[in-house]
Formats: sequence, C-alpha cells, structure tokens
Amino acid sequence: MIKSVRIKGSLYISALLLLCLCSCNRYYYKPNGVNVPLFTAAKEAHLSASMTPDHAFTDVQASYSPINHLGIIGNFSTFSYKAVDADVPSGNVDARAHLAELGAGYYYATGNKVKLAYDFYAGAGGGSMKSDVNMNFFRAFVQPSAGIRTPWFEVAISYRMSGIRYYKLNTNGHDSTYLQQHNLVYRNRRIDNTNYVFAEPAFTIRGGYKFIKMQTQYVIANAVSNVPWQYYNGLFNFGISFELEELLTAIHPKKQLNN
Repeated sequence: MIKSVRIKGSLYISALLLLCLCSCNRYYYKPNGVNVPLFTAAKEAHLSASMTPDHAFTDVQASYSPINHLGIIGNFSTFSYKAVDADVPSGNVDARAHLAELGAGYYYATGNKVKLAYDFYAGAGGGSMKSDVNMNFFRAFVQPSAGIRTPWFEVAISYRMSGIRYYKLNTNGHDSTYLQQHNLVYRNRRIDNTNYVFAEPAFTIRGGYKFIKMQTQYVIANAVSNVPWQYYNGLFNFGISFELEELLTAIHPKKQLNN
C-alpha cells in the first residue's frame, strides 16, 4: 500500500513538473478570453478585466446592446513571456503579443429573476507577436453561447471557432533549418502561408451582486486543421465584471435606462 502511494505520488510530481516545464515555453498561439455578455435587454453595457494567475495574459472586454436582440462586443488582449536563461539559438527568448477584436451578434433571453440567455456573435480582429520570429496575424471567429443569469450569479457555456492567418513573417535572422526545426516551415509551407482553425469551448462563472461580480473562465483550444507548430491549448483567467446599467441604476434609482 505504501509503495502504491509512493508510485502515485511520484507520478503526480512528474506530471506537475512536466506541466511547469511546458508552461515555461513560448507559443505561437494562445487563446484569449471569450466575451460572453449574456444580454437580456437593450441598453445593457458590460465591462470586464481579467488576467491569468501568472499575470502573463490580460483581457479587457466591453459589450453594449443598442437595441433589443443586438449586441456589440470588443476585446483587447495582451500576452508577455519572460524567458528564463534566455538562449537565442534555441528560441528561448522573451515574447509579447497583442490582439484587438470587434464583433456583433444576436441574443435572446427569457425568464424573470432567473433568466436564460442565448447569443451568437461573429467578429474579427488582428494583432502582432514578437518573439524568436515576429509576425502579424488576422483572426475571425464565430461563437454561440448559452447561460443562466441572476442578480447574484451567472454561468455560461460557449463554443468559439477561430480562423487565424499569419502574415509579414520576420525571421529575425533565423535560417531555414531553424524554421524547420520549430515547424514554422512544414512540408515546404511557411506558417504565414496557411490558414489555421481552432475549436475553443469555454466555461464562464460570475458571482457577486448586480453591477459587480468576480469572474473566472476556462478556455480550451483544440486545433481543427493541421497545426504543426507549438500552441497553448488552454487558458484559465480570473477578474472582475461590471454591469454598467445596474451601476447607473444604483447611482440614480429613479432613472430607468431601458426606457
């Protein structure tokens, strides 16, 4: 029994070390947070900010519903990685990236105190990354979501499909051997000459009261197309979410924003 426990303990420690080692690598793609406003009526406006536990990834998300059943969303994300024992020939160098996106879509909600909300958004945006190689990228996405919304608690399940294309690849002086070793050139196709598709399910939880809630989200990235280069297949973040229409109502109780 003791031997079994020791073996299981060793396996757990080995898995944890492997996870830590993997998390120290820089990637050519990492999913950002999914913007899930869960609108229920016109004139609602939401704002959230979140980050990963290591502070390497930050997300700022805004959304607004100008009329019933129409939602507009916007995202801005940044990523940074500080290399430990940086080594340029191996590619272990600092990295940073940013992404800005806009989208719009349809939503429908039903219920009173406990509301069921459904939405479908589509959008696009772009950004750049600087690491062992530098490049820009364009991303388009569609994302259906379904969730439950109450004054104290919200939960949602989303399924984002993202299509990504890189362009303006700057190899930073690396030769073709290096690019092939890191699969930036794969079967005579460079990373910036191919479209890539990811399926990204997400689970979101918010808890608090009315206009302010703590938020946590987990996003999984699964490559649908052939992706030979290194990407990060998960994102866990936490932060804070504001429902601005509720905040303004609390400040001016007599003012009905939905009129």
